[in-house]
Amino acid sequence: MPAAVAIPAAVSLGSSVLGGVLGSRASKKAGQIQQEEALRQAQGFRDTLGQYNPQIGTAAEQARADVLGAAGTAGANLTGVAETGAAGITGAAGQANEYLEPYLGLGGQAAKSLGEMMAPGGQLNRDFTLEDMKSLDPGYQFRIDQANKALAGSAAARGGALGGGALRAAANLSQNLASSEFGSAFDRFRAQQGDRFNRFSSLTDLGVRTSGQAGGNLMTAAQQAAALRTGAAQTAGGWNVGANEYGGNAMQNAAALQAQNAFGTQRSIADLMTGGAAARAAGTMGSANAWGGALQGVGNAAGQVGGYYQQKDLMKDWMGGGYGNPSTPQLWNLPGPKNPALDPSYWPRGYK
Repeated sequence: MPAAVAIPAAVSLGSSVLGGVLGSRASKKAGQIQQEEALRQAQGFRDTLGQYNPQIGTAAEQARADVLGAAGTAGANLTGVAETGAAGITGAAGQANEYLEPYLGLGGQAAKSLGEMMAPGGQLNRDFTLEDMKSLDPGYQFRIDQANKALAGSAAARGGALGGGALRAAANLSQNLASSEFGSAFDRFRAQQGDRFNRFSSLTDLGVRTSGQAGGNLMTAAQQAAALRTGAAQTAGGWNVGANEYGGNAMQNAAALQAQNAFGTQRSIADLMTGGAAARAAGTMGSANAWGGALQGVGNAAGQVGGYYQQKDLMKDWMGGGYGNPSTPQLWNLPGPKNPALDPSYWPRGYK
């Protein structure tokens, strides 16, 4: 085959095969690189998710623990202060009652004494006697004696003897004086008894009032202490509830954020893997296309060579003798003027 045909065909064939090989390798390599990069980035997403998602949960748990701890500490401090305040209130009530203790004791003693005097046979529960009259009116006997002396003197002046009239007069004087003095003494007895009763009763009333005041102090202190403790407990409980709600919300938000990060990372990884697979597929298709182009080039080169031989055979047949057949007329042996294009003697050297 002439070099003018063989060299271009060989070059075309070689370039097609080399282009197919290089194109196929380049397409596969590019797809592999993109897929490997997608895998590397996907692993980076997984590493980042594994690094930060646990930190989110840890931070939420720590925030929850801090809030609960702060609420517990504050609640304990508040209840401690309330307990101290309640103890102070109770102590103040006790100290105030200590100041009332003398009055309570006096009222208690008066009530006891009054009870004893009002008992049967007691000083305030007995009859009036002559001894009471004597003790309450010590001048009574003196007045009786003086009246009797006056009657005796009068009788002596009249002859030294007491007649019946003088005796009756003495008796009447004694009776009238006794009756008058007895009534006065009894009134004084009753007044004395009443005064004594009133004084002991007043002391008893003082004790009752003081006792009521002392009891009121204790009741008020107990109520105030209970209210202080209850308020502190309610406030501390509210803080604990709020802390638990905050902690629960923090954990829920952290879980939601972790899930969101996981879903987002998974979507990103899916996109990367899809892109990597698409790049790998595109590389495979590019390789196939490169090989298709190479085969097409080979086919074109083969077509060129085949065309050359086909044209050569046609030329031989047209010029005669086709492949040594002597019966085929030679165009350059026909009579007439020679055509340089048909005369082999004019052809380039070696072209036969």
